[in-house]
Amino acid sequence: MQLVIEWVTNIILFLLFAIIIDFLLPSGTMQKYVKMVVGLLLLLIMLTPVLRMASADPDQLVASALARFSEGFKGEEEIKNQMEQQKKEIQASQRAYILEQMAVQLENDVNGELMEKYGLKADVKVYADHNENWRMPEDIKTIEVALLKQRPSSAVEPVVIDTIKPPALPESDASLAEEVRAFLAGKWEVDENKIAVQFRGRE
Repeated sequence: MQLVIEWVTNIILFLLFAIIIDFLLPSGTMQKYVKMVVGLLLLLIMLTPVLRMASADPDQLVASALARFSEGFKGEEEIKNQMEQQKKEIQASQRAYILEQMAVQLENDVNGELMEKYGLKADVKVYADHNENWRMPEDIKTIEVALLKQRPSSAVEPVVIDTIKPPALPESDASLAEEVRAFLAGKWEVDENKIAVQFRGRE
């Protein structure tokens, strides 16, 4: 590109110089010879790129062309990788937002009946497989439900769950957890095996 700019600049400067010479020289035989010389010089300037290529080392020209091509290819590849990374980040953000909104909707669908039947409130988190072409609700992996006890109950003692290694639930809590899980599966129309129920303390 620099060579082309230099070449065009030389032609423009030479034309300006030729115009000035033409104005300064008196008309006559001398002017004709000067115009002929100027024309030849202009032709040489226009042929400068061709002459440079003819005098250059062919291996050097090929190496230079390959280097420029390689630089351009690397630049395009880098841009492509950046765009792909941005696309993945946007998709991950969209998935997180959709799962969050789905969890809120699931909570709203059941909390009224949970309160009436069991005195419980559900805190829901939804996890899905990270497929590129994911679909909901087919790709739901797990629905974690934390049950918060809203009123005292002599039959059920508050249990704090260790998420690393949950302790065994008391028999009454285990029975209630299974009952609530079946209720949630029917309400949400989701496979019961995808629902994980845990108890937390009272709010």
